[in-house]
Amino acid sequence: MKVCKKYFLPLLLLSILITINCGFQTKDRVLAKVDGKIIYESSFKRLFSLIPNSSEEENRKKALETFNGLVNQMIVYNYLEKNNLLSEDLLTQKIQSENQRLIGLVYNNDVLKKVKISEKELWQTYLRSKTTIWAQHILVENKKLADSLYEILKKRPERFGELAALYSLDTNNKNNEGMLREFSGGVMAKPFEDACFNQTVNVIGKPVKTVFGYHIIRVLKRERKDTSNYKNEIKSIENMLKRKKVTEQASKSEKELKKMAQININIENINKLIQSLKYDPSGNVLLDSLKDERNLILATSIFGKWNIDDIIRESLNGGFGKVPFFSAEALKNHIDRMIFFMTVYNKGKRYGGNLSSSFNKESELKMAIICDQKVRKDIMNSIPIDDSLLITFYKNNLDKFMEKGQAHIYIISNNDLAKIVIIKDSLKLKKDFKHFSKIYSTIKPKEFSKPDYFIFEDDDTIGYYKKAVETGKGKISEIFQNSKGYNLIYVVNLIPPKPKDLNENFISRELKNEYMKFKTDSIYNDEIEKEKKNIKIFINQKVFEEVMNNIISNKE
Repeated sequence: MKVCKKYFLPLLLLSILITINCGFQTKDRVLAKVDGKIIYESSFKRLFSLIPNSSEEENRKKALETFNGLVNQMIVYNYLEKNNLLSEDLLTQKIQSENQRLIGLVYNNDVLKKVKISEKELWQTYLRSKTTIWAQHILVENKKLADSLYEILKKRPERFGELAALYSLDTNNKNNEGMLREFSGGVMAKPFEDACFNQTVNVIGKPVKTVFGYHIIRVLKRERKDTSNYKNEIKSIENMLKRKKVTEQASKSEKELKKMAQININIENINKLIQSLKYDPSGNVLLDSLKDERNLILATSIFGKWNIDDIIRESLNGGFGKVPFFSAEALKNHIDRMIFFMTVYNKGKRYGGNLSSSFNKESELKMAIICDQKVRKDIMNSIPIDDSLLITFYKNNLDKFMEKGQAHIYIISNNDLAKIVIIKDSLKLKKDFKHFSKIYSTIKPKEFSKPDYFIFEDDDTIGYYKKAVETGKGKISEIFQNSKGYNLIYVVNLIPPKPKDLNENFISRELKNEYMKFKTDSIYNDEIEKEKKNIKIFINQKVFEEVMNNIISNKE
């Protein structure tokens, strides 16, 4: 139906949704220094999180691994930067990372902070959502025709269906007297919806303008549903209203930024440039072949006048990627996008983005991670591999490729030790499964676990496999305690670990992945150790221990 509201995300500003993290402490302590690069307490806290339901020892181990990994990442980043080995792609990612933060600052200040929702507005929006409306309309293109039809219908309202069939542009209902399906608030374009809620029932209203044209509306009926559940339903209404307002404010902000940018693109000069371009056999643009076209002004803005050399330079420096030369339209859109976002970045810097210490810390941390991933990927891509290497690796690391052992057991478990002791004592004379089951069957089922058939692998966290191995096949265990309570188990069967079969699927998947990871880690760690000899590394062990202890003890 043509009068339905068209929700949209603004073309550019909302295309990047950024979570702004300003959680850095005022006093952000130094945990380590890698040459001139600093690892802060806040960076470690962003990367480390406790392992749920794990021991303090396990969490300490993970914290140390996280910290050492962060130091290594900074070593890699420092090495690449110091030796001018940051590729164009990495530099682009760095610029884009910094620019996204600036976009986030603008989005936060110009959009999110300006969105306010009053209690009155919430209640009115809720009432509209609880009101069903039946109405008919005639949609026409221009105001003059709309006014003429309105004057006719004021005097002859019975002609509504006739005039709808003759003039309405809404093909969904023009032949049905302009009758719309019933609707509630939040569905139609706002001017249309406002008219439907404010017009007197059965009275034809003055023409209403929307993005679709001019509407002549007659409201036939309004019916309100139960509103007693307001407190439980208001949250979803608030979220819906906030999304709508954020979209509207973002669109408004985008228009203001474009106005501020003063973008004026000369499409005629762009066409001249595109038509004059020559290419080498590989399809690369030969800019040196241009003559006067190289000095053509392609765009003007608050950043001045740009020819093609200016555009290439700004595109590289701003992280916008390669300039597209395959069509005039593509080049035009690229320039428009560049100028718009450069305007956003400048505004973000005025909000303090370029001065913020947290901004710099976040950028350094992201770059360290990106560089580390790039180096690891390059190492992995350089590793030779064939089946003979994989088989040798398999034989040398057989303990990594074992099928897990299994224990097939029955369990009796209870939190009352005395009850388990009674059962254990009754089994002193007859230690077999038949008697075990008979004894169990005399106990009320609600007090004990059901004696089902269980399979526990060798990595079970509550110790059944280990106890089964200690007990042996066909035997009943001693009493032991775990998170389930006090236990007795009968071991039906034990299947020991065994090497995995060297089938094609195992070799091409698990074995290959393990080999590539092992080789990558080995080369990576060797290179890290070499580089450590060439740089200064300071570890503030005392502060690190304090931070780690506070996190693990849940003080932070």
